[in-house]
Amino acid sequence: MIRFRLLWLTVLLGIGCQRPASDTWVITPPAGDAYCRLDPQGVSIIPNGRYIKPYGTTIRIAPHPYGLVLSPDGTVAITANSGTDPFSLSILENLTGTPTARQIPPGPETDEGLLPAVFMGLAITPDNRSVYVAGGQTNKIYIFDIQAGTKTDSIPCAAIVGDRDYTHGYIGDMTLSRDGKRLYAVDQLGFRLLIIDTDTRTILHHVPVGRYPFGVCLSPDGKKVYVANVGIFAYEPIGGLDPAHPTDGLDFPTSGYNTPEMRDGTTRDGHTVPGLGSPNSQEGFSVWAIDVSAAVPAVTAKIKTGFLVGEQIEGIPAVGGASPNSLVATDRYVFVSNGNNDCISVIDPSRDTVTATIPLQPDPRLKQWRGVIPFGLAVSPDQQTLFVAEAGINAVGVIDIPSLKVKGHIPAGWFPSKLAVTPDGRHLIVANAKGYGSGPNGGSTFVKGPEGSHVGSLMKGSVSIMPMPDEATLKTLTRQTLDNNFVFSQPEARPHPVPAYAGAGETSIRYLVFISKENRTYDEVFGQIPDGKGDPSLARYGTRAEVRNRKGSDSIPGGADIMVNHLALARRFAISDNFYVDADHSADGHRWLVNTYPNEWVETSVSAAYGGKRSMRADSKAPGNFAQVGASGAIYPEDYNEHGSLWDHLDRNGVSFFNFGFGMELAGGYDDSTMKYTGLKFRINYPIPGPLYANSSRVYPTYNMAIPDQFRVDQFIGEYNARWSGPGKDLPRMLTIILPNDHGAGDRPQAGYPFRASYMADNDLAMGRIVEFLSHTPYWKNMAIVVTEDDAQDGVDHVDAHRSILMVISPYVRPGHVSHVHTSFGSIFKTFWHILGLPYLNQYDAAAHDLADCFTDQPDFTPYNALAVDPRVFDPQRALDPFDELFDWKAVVASPALDNPQDLKQAAKERDEAEALRRSEQSNPRPRQ
Repeated sequence: MIRFRLLWLTVLLGIGCQRPASDTWVITPPAGDAYCRLDPQGVSIIPNGRYIKPYGTTIRIAPHPYGLVLSPDGTVAITANSGTDPFSLSILENLTGTPTARQIPPGPETDEGLLPAVFMGLAITPDNRSVYVAGGQTNKIYIFDIQAGTKTDSIPCAAIVGDRDYTHGYIGDMTLSRDGKRLYAVDQLGFRLLIIDTDTRTILHHVPVGRYPFGVCLSPDGKKVYVANVGIFAYEPIGGLDPAHPTDGLDFPTSGYNTPEMRDGTTRDGHTVPGLGSPNSQEGFSVWAIDVSAAVPAVTAKIKTGFLVGEQIEGIPAVGGASPNSLVATDRYVFVSNGNNDCISVIDPSRDTVTATIPLQPDPRLKQWRGVIPFGLAVSPDQQTLFVAEAGINAVGVIDIPSLKVKGHIPAGWFPSKLAVTPDGRHLIVANAKGYGSGPNGGSTFVKGPEGSHVGSLMKGSVSIMPMPDEATLKTLTRQTLDNNFVFSQPEARPHPVPAYAGAGETSIRYLVFISKENRTYDEVFGQIPDGKGDPSLARYGTRAEVRNRKGSDSIPGGADIMVNHLALARRFAISDNFYVDADHSADGHRWLVNTYPNEWVETSVSAAYGGKRSMRADSKAPGNFAQVGASGAIYPEDYNEHGSLWDHLDRNGVSFFNFGFGMELAGGYDDSTMKYTGLKFRINYPIPGPLYANSSRVYPTYNMAIPDQFRVDQFIGEYNARWSGPGKDLPRMLTIILPNDHGAGDRPQAGYPFRASYMADNDLAMGRIVEFLSHTPYWKNMAIVVTEDDAQDGVDHVDAHRSILMVISPYVRPGHVSHVHTSFGSIFKTFWHILGLPYLNQYDAAAHDLADCFTDQPDFTPYNALAVDPRVFDPQRALDPFDELFDWKAVVASPALDNPQDLKQAAKERDEAEALRRSEQSNPRPRQ
């Protein structure tokens, strides 16, 4: 390992970057006070405040192209689009002239039976006539005629081989031999490589490989296949559970990550929890070499790339593993992109060992902070240049192969995923999974197309055709890449409680409270606020809002005020009208909420899950079945960042914290109204971060829409008083609290929720009660509360579908202030670190605007008194009756699954129907009574 570290240092110094004159830089995004915008003809601004202006010619296509293949003659490029259904292919032709694109199937309203699923894998035949398409969870490979756009055949991949049952599989990345005779494809769930005879269209061999195989490449001589395994563990159900009774399970997650209980297994409540083994095993986060020239293909090497879990990196033990995901081979090297380590491993194929590592650090002032997220790889025809999709900085890295040094970076679209070089070496083809962003999804100027208004459908991907830059052009493009992402400046002194950087000065704030809610946009709640950039017509949870049930059989005449405490808190404290969630959905949103940026494994699997084509199956025998985490609200070992999450950062820096419900909604669990004190029964042996396991409430319910937020507040207050009230006790420096019921669900009048708006009122009252309680404690005079949403996907907004709620509540905030500074999730954590005196965790918090604009050095210690909600909308006591709880009115006066795709579609349909009705009534007003 000593040699490995020396190689890293040698390559880093070889880049030729100079150390800045000062170690202290303020790094911000270029947006400043500008709002998000989608402008394919100019400069787009995405939620984190960075610019998108790709080099070359760009064509917008269907959402989330995570697969790309170029025909052998370079005339056709095809992408595999695995966004919200229907899944599709985009076929691009005349690439170097005036490019054209067509889609299979042609539009969102067409029959998805033509292409039930597709995930990454594509391969074009040598005659340029057909394309093999990975069928994802259908466990098939489809064959399409490129010119006609028709499906001509399919290759079933289900099989039982000895004691291995491959009837449930998920076909992903693939590659084709040069002569077109052999097709090599990975089955992510079956942990296998398929070797297929394309003449007979039969499977010749099933080769077991590592966990969750993600990328595959073939050596130039066709004798070896390399597979990148992006998984780390093979998860299993907890032993002794009754499969006929899903309510049977543990009341708390099984173990902390990388503890003896996780590695070796344990017994809990009479149930056996299977051990997961070492996070550094050869089966996980590795590259396997398979000799395919032999009569019986065999694995010949298992290679660990990047950094090992626990290895000291810049003085910090690595929390997450390497996440090797994509590969490309030359005659001399095999290159591997390590998504969590921001580096490229260089393998010598003659020995199948790592001989060098190339770091991807766009600027030395970013220090050790990760966030480049290397993904797809391609090599020039002369094997002199390596290209890497740098998904985190929206660029393509250019590496000189003879010297193994980074030459520069080329601006691309949002989240470049895969790339290819034309056979003549003159053009680079880049698939950008998120294109230019979403733009607005509501308001008077928004024109809804056939794809609707859901953010996932609006996140159209793109393909950029880039002329190969010369040395001078590359230097200019490198400068543009940096300017698109980062602004570096020297810090200035601040007179208020948020220091300009960690350690810059004293602060009056000692205690931080971070509250997460679910799925709302800015306009839905704050669109009527005069000082904000809002659209009052979209404020369906504001004042005088129209309230109807799903069937239209019940309504509140004249409307009602829904989220009265949110509006009162906005008038009293501070909000932002220029804050955006980085997430499209709750699954990636819950990663961002704990300062874990989603890597390539998360981004690809989440988009497929929300398309309804990636989920666990109860009857599956596939070893990777339980890696299908779908829309759950937690982080998993596969996506742990190198330096970990919020919890790891606080713990290793000695900052006390306590958690109420954050990060606990693990996949495969069961929830209903009987899970009163936990919200969920845990049935799979997923670990959670060790510090989180040790510092979380055992009685506070996580996400479960059958449980009122009022009950959560009761639990919070009770545990708070028991732990931190009274002499000699001190509150932890940070509390994290989930209040999820503004996610919304179906009408349940019998349970106190006669309208969808009832869930919002429940959430609103809970918010008011928590702020009231905290503002009457002795800690209030040194406290700041930050409130946000995990995502904004269930609402509409006239600025951008990612614009959401940010509330800053403290004696030290500017009263009634609406901040216009462009902020995002990273801004929240940057503010926390400045107050707590901690270093940044990754490039996303390091390069965000903090929330200083919301604060003042003139405190007002007056406590807040919560407002009662309209009982016609929500009756707290009725909601609490099934829980045998008495609601304390004196304090106020003085369950669907998370983001179920079908639920989201139904909610969007109801929202659109209500909007159409509202517009109709505006055009044909009723006469006065």
